[in-house]
Amino acid sequence: MSPRCPRSPSGGVPALLRSRGVPVLLRRLHVGDFLWVAREKDPPTGHAPRELALDVVVERKSAADLGNSIRDGRYREQKFRLRRSGLRCPLYLLEEPGLGEPLALPLPSL
Repeated sequence: MSPRCPRSPSGGVPALLRSRGVPVLLRRLHVGDFLWVAREKDPPTGHAPRELALDVVVERKSAADLGNSIRDGRYREQKFRLRRSGLRCPLYLLEEPGLGEPLALPLPSL
């Protein structure tokens, strides 16, 4: 698994996976926050393990950020890039808003 999480590189999903013994590598991604990668376990001697990106990419959003990105148009551009990534399963992971957190749009709309 190769996640990128600009808000908290050591927290969130990577920390949860690490606590369960799942190896996590942090890399910069062109699209999305988390991407699962299958890595060859026994590469030929002298060769780096081959990697294959699985068809799931996750874009993590806070409720406030999703509302703001819908209002200012960033959501459409990001959705376009996710669709063009070649990965068949783009997912949005919507984080529950904090108590009293101001939202640009009502939560049911998000």
